[in-house]
Amino acid sequence: MTQSARLQEIIAPYRKMLDQTEQPMIQLNMKQGKTGPYDSKIAGDPYFPKNDEYPVDGAGHPMKLLAQMNFGQLPKLKDYPETGLLQIFISVHDDLYGMNIDHKTEQKDFRIKFIEEPFLAEEELLTDFSFVKIPDDFYFPVMKEGAITGELSSETISVGDFRFEKVTGKQSWDLFEGVEGIDGDEADALLDEFYETESGFGHKLGGYPGFTQEDPRTYEDQEHTVLLLQIDSDDEVDMLWGDCGIANFFIKPEDLKRKNFENVVYNWDCS
Repeated sequence: MTQSARLQEIIAPYRKMLDQTEQPMIQLNMKQGKTGPYDSKIAGDPYFPKNDEYPVDGAGHPMKLLAQMNFGQLPKLKDYPETGLLQIFISVHDDLYGMNIDHKTEQKDFRIKFIEEPFLAEEELLTDFSFVKIPDDFYFPVMKEGAITGELSSETISVGDFRFEKVTGKQSWDLFEGVEGIDGDEADALLDEFYETESGFGHKLGGYPGFTQEDPRTYEDQEHTVLLLQIDSDDEVDMLWGDCGIANFFIKPEDLKRKNFENVVYNWDCS
């Protein structure tokens, strides 16, 4: 979305600071449809060897695949794996979809697995996942399976990122306060436009996050500076995080380089 001339004028003094935060990212797109075991996907069945131990939540219930990313099918992104599968499983017996509000890195009711190549042949893989039972009264955030594709892009820091104030010296809403010729109503309208155009929403690997509430790293876990994966609400696959919310997974740069996914911040919020 293109910013209005008025908004561009107001943020012009901060434009150089914002531009210096530009980072590469992979914009992810979802298309409803059946996928294969090796594909990047949302929901559906995971690539899973028959002899492996299937992930269960803290109560011992098998968890459901939320997303699977095949890095060999996606554009290359600095420090991310070039090949292999990243899988995220979440509990279907927890109203918070596996998120622990107090300890967001605790992989008790969600699990991240990384599988190096070479991959096993299909005959060595599990094909029947009927043991993963979703209770009738549980609303899984994704109702339809979909394939994921990616496109290389870039973006500057989002207004919700906890580092925004460190970059500009101001909170986002303060950029429009006290500007000559702007009353309160116009300031509110410009702030809304700024949030809409610099929100950080969407599905992505890398780049900057979007939130409907607050960056969970504002007070803790600030070393998890890399947006490993973000999954937004999406009508294409009937995906809804609460009331049109969004989910983020953050990782430390050194852990990403080492392909160590044991210490990842998992957060989702909604309006």
